[in-house]
Amino acid sequence: MHGKTIEDVKNNQPEFQLGILNLQIAQENEMDPKAQVFLDRAIPDTLAYYYFFNIPPAPLFNEAIKNVSYKKIFVLESLPLVNDYARDENEEAQKQLHHLIEEVYESLPFEIVHVPIMEEQARVDFILNNL
Repeated sequence: MHGKTIEDVKNNQPEFQLGILNLQIAQENEMDPKAQVFLDRAIPDTLAYYYFFNIPPAPLFNEAIKNVSYKKIFVLESLPLVNDYARDENEEAQKQLHHLIEEVYESLPFEIVHVPIMEEQARVDFILNNL
């Protein structure tokens, strides 16, 4: 059995984004709806990535987005880019993705709180004070 290289995966963005969407749906379905949960990424983020890669959203996305419910969306101002094996976007791509993510959430009926750049504990306090 042969695995795929990171390059192989990145060269098939529709398949990769569908995989991410499936993982996100599974994660969100497992959460206790009464618990307070903070997500780094959520189902709507997937749409921004579809837009970024100029690929049509998977039909599964259209079904999944109907079932999402978030009390509040915190959009954190971007910190300096740190690339790793999976994230290799340049600064311009990072800004474009951030903008697309904001646009997606602004199109949804959830309250958005923009979190400015500040020291780590100050950001935590800012979020906790705006729950």
